[in-house]
Amino acid sequence: MKIKIFTLTIIAASFFSSCNKDFLDLKPQQSVFTEDIFTSLSSTRAAVNGLYSLMQSYSYYGRDAMVIPEILSDNATRSVKSGNRYTGMNTMTHTATDLNVSRMWSQIYRVVTNANNIIANENKVNALVTPSEQAELSQVIGEAYAVRALAYFDLAKFFSRPLNFTTDGSHLCVPLVLKPVTNINEIVYPARNTAAEVYAQIDSDISSALSRLPANGGVLYNGVENSTLFKIRLNKFSVLALRARIAVFKQDWTTALAAATEVINSGKYALFGYSTMPQDFVTQNNSESIFEVSNNSNDNAGTDSYAYLSSQLGYGELLGTRQSMNNTTGTITLSTFRGLYETYSATDIRRRFVALGNRNSLGGESNVPLCTKYVNITTYFENIKVLRFAEMYLTRGEALARLAVLNNDAAALTNSMTDVNLIRKSRDTATTTRPYLASLATTLPMGAIRATAYVDSIVVERRKEFALEGQRLFDLNRTRTNYVKINTAGNGSSRLIQYTSTTSNYYNRTILPIPVSQVQNNPNMVQNPGF
Repeated sequence: MKIKIFTLTIIAASFFSSCNKDFLDLKPQQSVFTEDIFTSLSSTRAAVNGLYSLMQSYSYYGRDAMVIPEILSDNATRSVKSGNRYTGMNTMTHTATDLNVSRMWSQIYRVVTNANNIIANENKVNALVTPSEQAELSQVIGEAYAVRALAYFDLAKFFSRPLNFTTDGSHLCVPLVLKPVTNINEIVYPARNTAAEVYAQIDSDISSALSRLPANGGVLYNGVENSTLFKIRLNKFSVLALRARIAVFKQDWTTALAAATEVINSGKYALFGYSTMPQDFVTQNNSESIFEVSNNSNDNAGTDSYAYLSSQLGYGELLGTRQSMNNTTGTITLSTFRGLYETYSATDIRRRFVALGNRNSLGGESNVPLCTKYVNITTYFENIKVLRFAEMYLTRGEALARLAVLNNDAAALTNSMTDVNLIRKSRDTATTTRPYLASLATTLPMGAIRATAYVDSIVVERRKEFALEGQRLFDLNRTRTNYVKINTAGNGSSRLIQYTSTTSNYYNRTILPIPVSQVQNNPNMVQNPGF
């Protein structure tokens, strides 16, 4: 990454205003330096609103950050009737010249860059605002820290191995760029920091955010708490939910347990009902939503959106996986592969998100799992869910189970089952027939295969709950779980991804390459292995 100038973009004074997509293409002569922008609470608030708008891009949460972790995993594949989107990723042959990779890298670093400018001007603006404005200023600065933490966490997940890849986190992660460049003639060639350094910065930003955000979880706007912003702006409880997710990836089970518990005990959220889940999920600001990226009819990614990629009225080319898609013989057999569709029982309400149907395109497949979590291309009133309440129960359940095994704590294991079963029972009417649903009480031998299988079943439950929400690949990576990648929904080959194999040609491609332009233009940048 060669950095010569950081452009700060103010999107709009109102979060609900439509934005001009040309803001990503500002030329240097149009750039505005921070000393000219940050003169009031309103300008700082507008800059923070801009962070959320940047996250809406199809190169970030508008599509790619949701699709890539599914298409690289065992959850999703492309239709044989497709455009040129995710071609290399679907066959695990993507390269450092992949445009989706370079656009995502650039877009997330735009978020980081703008957050840096906001954070760097905290003291300046604090000296300019009135006493009555200081609480909201503190909040929006806290939001900037939280957004930066989320952005670096996403960069680490996409472009680096998990923190536990090395015992001390000494493997390369992504460059930490924390200060704005205000000199137009300054050129910076940042090197990649270690994973330990990046995660330490993420933790620091989370703490900085929580120290500034209102303790009651409210979101101030023009000095007044605005409940309509609670789900689409990062606040105390959504940042705690983010801390819980990060702690899972760090294997910091104590922190994951504490953060998830605080969100659960807040009383701010409720799980979907069984019969209403399909409609509840697509409803904006629903009861389970902790943080979502806003879309509306005037401000959305349009034909580049996740919804357009999935809807059979749009491109419709993203499909779920099914066991019958595995046509490879030899080392990959049906017994080693379970498609996304087969993970659900017939009574699991979540199977409706991958219901069997026909591609609405000439030459498309028949009787394949269609992806329907995001399909609204009429009004686009369907926000991208980044954090949901169900995750807090599964996070707490996993943390309790892993602590139970580590500490030989049968009581923690029983509490874990209470949380995990709560999710299962709210999604599947036939819960009594599922494994590990009855109480195992204190008779379960700690560390035995039964306990290990139970922990593994939680990861499977996460697959079912968060399918098509951009989480599957990262769960596979952090748990080093071998899987089968299906290339097509028709006749074609599969790829066996083996984390335990040092000879697999596909293992390296479970993370993304550093974009080739970054390596070519920055003498300090090191490429990921295998690219």
